[in-house]
Amino acid sequence: MLVGQRLLIVEDEFLIALDMQRTLEAAGAKDTVLARTLEEAATLGETLADFDLVILPPPSAGDHHGLLDRIASAGLAIVVCSGFRGERSGHPFGDAEFVDKPFADDELVAACERALARRNRVS
Repeated sequence: MLVGQRLLIVEDEFLIALDMQRTLEAAGAKDTVLARTLEEAATLGETLADFDLVILPPPSAGDHHGLLDRIASAGLAIVVCSGFRGERSGHPFGDAEFVDKPFADDELVAACERALARRNRVS
């Protein structure tokens, strides 16, 4: 299901981001773009329509970044990745797939596939 998909990974820990990129490209993703923060992702010059899926940390309660609204309305598949289970609720992506850090490669791939399958059923 990842074959040919274009992914945006928002992850502030560089080694984790590279591991995600390696794992997802090995699973067939066409291209992955890395950003350390939502602010950096917003300045990439890419339109959200260029991506099929975004992996991001749970936004904080006070985070009103315009990119979050664009992600929520763009119809992208969404995977939220966090090391803190308490961050599962209270963000605008409550129905997104969730991956706990640390994660196994197959857990990340499976979460991305479920998110893409859900998006495809809705669209």
